[in-house]
Parts: sequence; C-alpha cells; structure tokens
Amino acid sequence: MINKNGLIIALFILLTTILMIGYGFGVKAQYLPFTAEIGFSTSQLQFLRGWLLLAWVAGILLPIILLLQAWNQPASRLFWGGYLLTLVIQIFSEGFLSRQLVPSIVVPIGFFYTAFRLWQLVDGFGRLTLSSLPLAAFRIVVLFWAANLVMLLLVSWPTIFVGFKSS
Repeated sequence: MINKNGLIIALFILLTTILMIGYGFGVKAQYLPFTAEIGFSTSQLQFLRGWLLLAWVAGILLPIILLLQAWNQPASRLFWGGYLLTLVIQIFSEGFLSRQLVPSIVVPIGFFYTAFRLWQLVDGFGRLTLSSLPLAAFRIVVLFWAANLVMLLLVSWPTIFVGFKSS
C-alpha cells in the first residue's frame, strides 16, 4: 500500500507537469483558448488575498498540526507526509512554471492539484485514526479544498478562458 500511494503521487506529478508544460507552450503559441495573464479585478484580488490566508491556515497549517499530532502513527505520518510533499511540489511548480511559461498556468495547476488533493483526502480517510478534534480539523481541510475547487471554477477559470477562435 505504501509503494502504491507513492507511485500514484509520482505519476500524478509527472503527468500534471507534462500537461502544464504543454499548456504553457500552447498558450504562448496561442493554440489554446486561454490568456497568458490572469485578469483579476480589484475586488477579485482582494478576495484572493483573504482566500490565500485561509489556504495557509486550512490547507497547510492544519495538516502540519495533524501530522505532528499523529507522529507516532506510521500510517498518518505517511499520509500527511505525502499530502504535504504534493502541496510543496504544487507551490514550487506554480512559481517556477508561471515565471518560465505563462502566469495563467497557476489556474490549471491549482485545479488539478486541488482535485488530486481531494482524492488523497478521501482515499486516506479510512487509513487514519482520528479522535474527535483531529476529525473536525480533517473535515475543515476537506471542506476548504472542496471550496477551493469551486472557487477556481467560478472565479479563476473565467479570468483566463477567452474562448475558441472561429476559423
């Protein structure tokens, strides 16, 4: 089971990175119906600043606390370690690829990683031993990432999608 999860994470990261490099080159060459820049309005930027603070608390700080709380449980340590490793790789790839290719790449990266993270959480739930307080924190983490997926769909994707060109 341990090797299977590590393999799934590695394959996800590899495939997503390849897709995102294709996205970046496709947008640069204007083959894809997306803009290179993200066109957030002032109010959207203000909302996203608060959202990023929430992401730090619910998506990063709570999982670190849950990892530390369950440090003596190998399954929990493995699960939260894989979760946090995937999160670090997402943050690194967003920063690196948005500088090297196009800034708008952070939207599809965020979308794919958020969907994968939700799968990680649902898949890992049965393997974790959670008492009432850690279970509440776990639910907050899941709810945040579900809300993040909705936010990406409703706020971020529309700012980069320009539609298909008619020939």
